[in-house]
Amino acid sequence: MNSRILTLIITFIFTFPIIAQDNNKSFDIRLGVGVSLLASGDMRTFNYENELNYRLNSYFSSALSIGLGSSNYGAYEHVSFTQGNGLFFFSPFRNNGKYDLRLGAGLSFCNLSYTVPQGYILDNKYYSYGNDKSFGANIVMEYTYLFNSKYLLGLKIFSQPYSNGGVNSGLMLKVGMKI
Repeated sequence: MNSRILTLIITFIFTFPIIAQDNNKSFDIRLGVGVSLLASGDMRTFNYENELNYRLNSYFSSALSIGLGSSNYGAYEHVSFTQGNGLFFFSPFRNNGKYDLRLGAGLSFCNLSYTVPQGYILDNKYYSYGNDKSFGANIVMEYTYLFNSKYLLGLKIFSQPYSNGGVNSGLMLKVGMKI
């Protein structure tokens, strides 16, 4: 019994450096900034996104992301939104090289807040405020370049139609790191 345990411990000690040298990491974190057109108010928005990706195999990966957006340009006085996304990606040319083209689809939830000017009272502008929450879908195309075994640079094109009739479409530059 003791010899079996000792054999397992010695085997583990000698194979651990081989396992530690595995450079094919499954998780990566990506930070993105970009612009989009929020069609519910024809608003040009500035977007910021944090994304956690998990590589399932050479062809498939999944991601969870949280995005923020804001704008003062368009039909409303001000718009800001927070969104959460769950995505599933397919890499037609495999995702284990320096270059990765990913096509993705998924679900999204958006919490949109906006202000609309209503008129003037004694030369002071007054506003109405609104909040809209809706579910939607994601359609994404993303191209990523792996600098070395750890750092990424990517470009993302996306469109997000929502159940309230709004659409958020745009372009985002992303940097990332494998963890």
